[in-house]
Amino acid sequence: MRLKKYFCLLAVLVLVLAMATASWAQVKEVKIGFVLPLSGGSASIGLQNKTGATLAVEQINAFGGVASLGGAKLKLVFADSQTKPDIGASETERLIKVEKVDIICGAYNSAVTFPASEVAERYKVPWVVTGSVKDEITERGFKYVFRPNNKAAYDANEQIKAILELTEEFGKGPKKIGMVYEATDWGRSHAANVKKLAKKYRLDIVLDEPCPPGQVDFSPQLLKIRAKRPEALIIALYTPDHIVFNKQYYGGKVDLPYGLHSVGSGAEDPTFYKSVPPKSYDLMFTQEDWQEDHSHVMGWSAMVNKKFKDIMGYGINAYGAMGYSNVWVIYDALERAGSVDKDKLRDALASTNITSGPALITGYQKISFDKNGQNLDAHGVISQNLNGKRTTIWPVSNRPQGVKPAWPVPKWSERK
Repeated sequence: MRLKKYFCLLAVLVLVLAMATASWAQVKEVKIGFVLPLSGGSASIGLQNKTGATLAVEQINAFGGVASLGGAKLKLVFADSQTKPDIGASETERLIKVEKVDIICGAYNSAVTFPASEVAERYKVPWVVTGSVKDEITERGFKYVFRPNNKAAYDANEQIKAILELTEEFGKGPKKIGMVYEATDWGRSHAANVKKLAKKYRLDIVLDEPCPPGQVDFSPQLLKIRAKRPEALIIALYTPDHIVFNKQYYGGKVDLPYGLHSVGSGAEDPTFYKSVPPKSYDLMFTQEDWQEDHSHVMGWSAMVNKKFKDIMGYGINAYGAMGYSNVWVIYDALERAGSVDKDKLRDALASTNITSGPALITGYQKISFDKNGQNLDAHGVISQNLNGKRTTIWPVSNRPQGVKPAWPVPKWSERK
């Protein structure tokens, strides 16, 4: 009887091992789809995302691939959204139906991510958000969408909190706020959150100016700024528009007593800084997705930074870091799922709890997701361009020793 039980147990073990071996044999590579703006207005940032993701895949594959899948290698399959929502959605469907990807990342532009991730949700393919902040992306009751980075409400909160805390620190600050923003999902979402916070903290919105993407002349907006005289101006513009705005803002020497406050995007893109006069961003405040002046302090990231710089000509930035981090988040989920089954992979993403390692190159202390798929531990900082360098000035605990913000900012006629 004991011998019979032994052989039965042995048969079961052989069957389990055979099934595992068969599974490993079937999964030779894991396809990660990336929908990014590789052409169009956001192409420079799409390329930064792509480069970061590519470096992460090269590292993971060099380390042996996904161990729980028998060393399966990761393969990136890129799709160009062309910075257009309809193209992003159709490319998502192509990645799913034709390329047979196991998971998708993207798509930087909120206006693209919003409909494209809906396609992925319909097909029950997990989607990891890359940079898109529109609040509703993770507020639709979806089960397959996960966002490691800030949402728009977080960005706006950081901007307003910084203004309020600088006001308290220096004993003076703005009461009248102006807004100029992209009339896109991202811009409108940010503006809506700023309005809510302004009402809460009794700040007067004296200028509310949405702009169509691709604007080539901001003269009408600059005339309104002069007429309404906001004491601080919040802008949300993608790179091409940000370049045009700053050139004309500087050319017209428009004075803002408490400064120009940009929310990420164009102001985090190295292309922007190469395209405008340095004085045009002098003393500008930027809500950063990570801390630019402390970005390479971790020893393990120095190699990543060097490789990124070899490819791009500059060190890794927020958008390169996002692409890099996204791949490591997926790798972590794959190792725990031990499968490319989309439901198992989705469940593994939902139980993510990363507190160390390469996925945190973005500067977060933790990546985990709430029931809506939002990382509650995402955050950014506020920098100010001081002496030609973006320098963190908020939170105060993150401010480098000896750094003093310019608050209020001097008039153009008083600057050197």
